[in-house]
Amino acid sequence: MLRSLSMATVHLVVSALVRRDGRLLLVLQRGPGDPRPTWMLPGGVVEGGETVLDALGRELGEETGLELTASPQLAFAVHVIDDVDAYLALTFACSASGELAPSDPDGHVRDAAWVEPSDALERLGQVGWYDAGPLRRYLAGASGELAIVDRR
Repeated sequence: MLRSLSMATVHLVVSALVRRDGRLLLVLQRGPGDPRPTWMLPGGVVEGGETVLDALGRELGEETGLELTASPQLAFAVHVIDDVDAYLALTFACSASGELAPSDPDGHVRDAAWVEPSDALERLGQVGWYDAGPLRRYLAGASGELAIVDRR
């Protein structure tokens, strides 16, 4: 049974699952306090006053240089709970156009690349806090999953 979240701050996070020619889009990023760069799906925190889809388009553009096309579809969601905060991470299957040209104003994204799905899952599996299970299941045909990860 999950404990109460009454004291936690819930952060809304979006990420883009973009495929091109059978490959997935990943970004190489290193945030403050990260011991080393890691490969992740492009995305980030929804800012105050932003809609989820506005944040998705902004993050994708900043981190990769690509522009959303068509309507993104919710692929899966992960609710992560830790001792201090909680995160609701929504991952959207997206179509995007343009050429890769990261220009992250925060300076965290170092590169962007199209990666074979097996390689993407391996790279994401190296990130200690990221649960690649929902992505793996989505790529195998599942959709609309809500995974809950309690790290307390």
